[in-house]
Amino acid sequence: MKTRVLHVHDIPTPKCRVDQKLKELNYRVSSIEANAMDTLKSTRFEFMVLDVPACRLKQWLYEANNHYNVPLVWWCEERKPATAVPHDKIDGVLCCGMNDNELQWSLLVSIKNYQRRLHLEREYSFLATKFEERKVVDNAKIMLSTINNMSETKAYEMMRTQAMAERRKLVDVAQSVLAGVQDSRRPMERTPSRRNG
Repeated sequence: MKTRVLHVHDIPTPKCRVDQKLKELNYRVSSIEANAMDTLKSTRFEFMVLDVPACRLKQWLYEANNHYNVPLVWWCEERKPATAVPHDKIDGVLCCGMNDNELQWSLLVSIKNYQRRLHLEREYSFLATKFEERKVVDNAKIMLSTINNMSETKAYEMMRTQAMAERRKLVDVAQSVLAGVQDSRRPMERTPSRRNG
């Protein structure tokens, strides 16, 4: 079965057409205009080749990441030598001067880069969540130790014991502690007293 490639362009490169090159290499290529990218969301592709100028690469990369979860390869027609990485979401770069073998290898490297990028994004998300949970637990621990005039270690053990007894996550208990403290600090609303007429 042929590898499916989505060729996305806003102003197609006329001199060295990437869609034709990929078809010659036995890829199954679908070409669409960049502003119609969301119309093929239900179709599966193994690659996306962005055939766009460098000045609009960031814009279309953002769109591509919103609609697809595939390796993103930039077809570079720029005449100037690259002085910096075009963007951190680009998994590979193809250019007109590459021969067939170089194109194939670049696409294989792009898959590896994509897998590495996905792994790093997941790891970052996991660590960011853990860090936020740690901040909540630390804030609750400090709050409990201040209110109950006990050490932070004792406050932490108290929350941990409660979490185990209630079969809840420690962060959930910590959020309950913080919410309870906030509720107790709010001024009580006075209910209007009824006058006897």
